[in-house]
Amino acid sequence: MYVLCAGMYRACSTWQYEVITHLLDKHRGGERLGYLTGEEFTARYRSGEQDAGWSVLKSHEGDRSFARAITDRQAIAVYAYRDVRDVVFSLMHKRGVTFEQLVRQGMIHQIFANDRFWSKQPGVVVQGYENLVEDPVTGVMELAAHLGLELSRDEAVEVAGEYSFQTNRRRTLELVERLQAQGVDLNDPSNLQYYDQKTLLHWNHLREGRPGNWRTHATPGQRAILSRLCDKWLIAHGYEADTLAPDAPRQTTSEVLRRELELARAWLACALRCASLRHPKSARAVKRLLGMSTRTTAAVPANVRIDSAREVANEASGTKHGQPTKPTRATRSETVANDAS
Repeated sequence: MYVLCAGMYRACSTWQYEVITHLLDKHRGGERLGYLTGEEFTARYRSGEQDAGWSVLKSHEGDRSFARAITDRQAIAVYAYRDVRDVVFSLMHKRGVTFEQLVRQGMIHQIFANDRFWSKQPGVVVQGYENLVEDPVTGVMELAAHLGLELSRDEAVEVAGEYSFQTNRRRTLELVERLQAQGVDLNDPSNLQYYDQKTLLHWNHLREGRPGNWRTHATPGQRAILSRLCDKWLIAHGYEADTLAPDAPRQTTSEVLRRELELARAWLACALRCASLRHPKSARAVKRLLGMSTRTTAAVPANVRIDSAREVANEASGTKHGQPTKPTRATRSETVANDAS
């Protein structure tokens, strides 16, 4: 049985993965698959690699193979969502991009595409980020019940403590120390994606993500875009749709048209990005089209060193010492393609 931890970006999906792998390790045994793209899961599912045990993976983007596994009763899913406005600014912080870059790349549209896919899957357990922050013990018990485990409240308290913000914060700081001791320059954007292979925590994974924190960062123009994209979803999910600045001046017709053109481009970027996930060989060209760097290293385990300069040089020239460069085939633990977790 596969367990698909497929929460919204920056919304406790890694926490769900940690808790579920912990519970299965203790009570049933199982396999940690780490992060799998839809393409990688498709190959595994078709090959019949799954045995009678449990396998846990994390992902974000939907894929027909995930839906097929759920329909075939070979997988169950858990999903977590969060105030999308907070997700946006948390994602900006983690990826080191501006609001405008995030919009241009279609990432806000992608958030909603993922949400539509996962929230409609049969039998999915859906948890709210704010509820998990407020009452993680209940969150642990909900996940245990989904796995068919009878968990005492005392054990749930223990598990919640093991993966609390404070404990995970300590883990990320220890990861930072290990990376710095290895000479990794964490100010280099190409090194943003180092992560711990067991917990899937990136070194810059955690910050004080208080609900509503977006209000201290969003400009009136950014609020207008967020309102246009998010308010309907926010209302449907019980959030206060107070996105527009109360004292914001009314936008002119030209400003509205400019905004709509920008959002149309963002929608197209999302559509192209989704197409690149279905057709991964075109992903590099799509990234260039979206203005996304093809030189930034994807997420890799902390025990794997990245020689960014060599990668950039090889990518730019396509040759090394006069010979065509051979693509490096990553091991399973190195193939984490999504950096928005």
